[in-house]
Amino acid sequence: MPKPNSKPNRTTRGFYSLAKDYYDETFERFPVAGSGAGYKKFNGQLGRARPSVNERQLKLATRTLAQLESMPVHEFEGDPWLDRLTLRSNLRREVMDYGDTFVTQTNPQLYLDNVAGGIFNHLVRHADNLRPVGKDLVSRIRAVPRYLDEAADNIKLPVPLWVDLTGAAAPGVCDLINSLVEPLAAVTPHSEDVLKRWTREASKSVRLYARRVARKKTGEPNSFALGTERFEATIADRLGMNLTAREAVAAAGHLAEGLKAELKREARRFHSRKPAHEILAEAAADWKPQGRNLLSAYTKQTRAIRSKFRAAGALTFPRGESLKVQQVPDFMAHQFPTAAYSSPGPFDRDQTGIFWLNALSLKRDTPAAKAAEIAQHFGIELTCAHEAYPGHHVQFVIQNQHKSHVRRMADHAIYYEGWTLWCEQMSVDFKVSENPYLKLIQLNDALWRANRIVIDCGLQTGSMSYDAACRRLQREVGFTKGRAQADVNWYTSSPTIPMSYLLGKMEVLRLKRQRVDQGGWTLKQFNNWILSFGAIPWSWIEASGL
Repeated sequence: MPKPNSKPNRTTRGFYSLAKDYYDETFERFPVAGSGAGYKKFNGQLGRARPSVNERQLKLATRTLAQLESMPVHEFEGDPWLDRLTLRSNLRREVMDYGDTFVTQTNPQLYLDNVAGGIFNHLVRHADNLRPVGKDLVSRIRAVPRYLDEAADNIKLPVPLWVDLTGAAAPGVCDLINSLVEPLAAVTPHSEDVLKRWTREASKSVRLYARRVARKKTGEPNSFALGTERFEATIADRLGMNLTAREAVAAAGHLAEGLKAELKREARRFHSRKPAHEILAEAAADWKPQGRNLLSAYTKQTRAIRSKFRAAGALTFPRGESLKVQQVPDFMAHQFPTAAYSSPGPFDRDQTGIFWLNALSLKRDTPAAKAAEIAQHFGIELTCAHEAYPGHHVQFVIQNQHKSHVRRMADHAIYYEGWTLWCEQMSVDFKVSENPYLKLIQLNDALWRANRIVIDCGLQTGSMSYDAACRRLQREVGFTKGRAQADVNWYTSSPTIPMSYLLGKMEVLRLKRQRVDQGGWTLKQFNNWILSFGAIPWSWIEASGL
């Protein structure tokens, strides 16, 4: 275990210089990532997608990892020790993605996501006023044809499912690009005719890219799977857990059985025989949001939950934090789920978070269609706690204030999704609202996350097919076929992230038992302590000695 206190030494100074060089070169090569991190000099750039770009990034990651591993580990203590683990994990993932698993060659979604993300990130941060990024948006739109033409040359033996998803996503990306003509005409010197020509060319290149990818020879149907050895190495690196896939599945089975029993007991409070998902579907259909509309309901609930947590003394809120609760603009509505959070970049001067509401009920014509859309928002208390206070918004704003730039870039899902599920649990414990179904919703969602562990392991080790994964969500959690497919689609390209939610929460509870239940800490001390580290695995925090 490293010592809790550390002083800069020659080794750690060399490490931070190495980290800076790595991130500087990475952002130059991938400017959308640099822009997303908060560096405005990259705002108008889309980057290049030639095969040589990925080859150079692989060389950078391999070289940097070798230099890092050549540094004596015993010279790292406390925060530098954690920073070293954070950078090493990131480098190992890049070496695998760009080398061993060839994700950059088999996943055509990566390049379409970069196009959409490069545009979308600007829209999200400046939806109420595009003027500051109007020029940058135009620049990125004009770069799309060249970028996707280069990207198509990268793709070799793509995963069949990912080819299909690329084709399915292409119309939405085209709609997003085409929707910008009028908004950009109002904030740039370009006429609508000129902007229509540029957006038409960009949209055409998106459709062409999808067709070119669809014509390529594909790999096996389950070629997205990492395989047991690589998947378990990813578990160790990304989750910080010494856990085999088989052990993870066994743990999930144990958790699921306990949740089913608890869910059944809670469901009996409302009906003697109906399963939880049916009870919740009926409750959602009958639910009417308080206030004039959904936006006012979300705004009111967000403020109320923040006040509840402050009154409970559950944590210290970061100074200067700011959150906007906003309705998604019409031209972005098809890109958002019911609600979502957009965090400020790690190096953004303005650390305002945005909690987006997508009130699709406003766009439906019939009362039945409107009611169906409103029902999707049932349980907004847990949504607000998860996305806003004290969930993602609080966590990311605190992380973005960390003195270490390496830690600001940390992105381990076992931490940030484990934290948000813990926030949901606290919301139930603190009775943040009078919604009688809140605990039932929380338990039902936890059961969904337990099944995610089984599916994540099954898909990535190759022991479970895509269709079997979808059937499991339908059978065990009551999902519709469409919702199950949407969930499993992103599981295939995000190994270890689906399993991170519930495993992360269980890690939080384990640490809480040690420090609060047995160690005499207050809940506020505990929450402040874990929030001070940034999104790294819980086992690293425990072992750091800090």
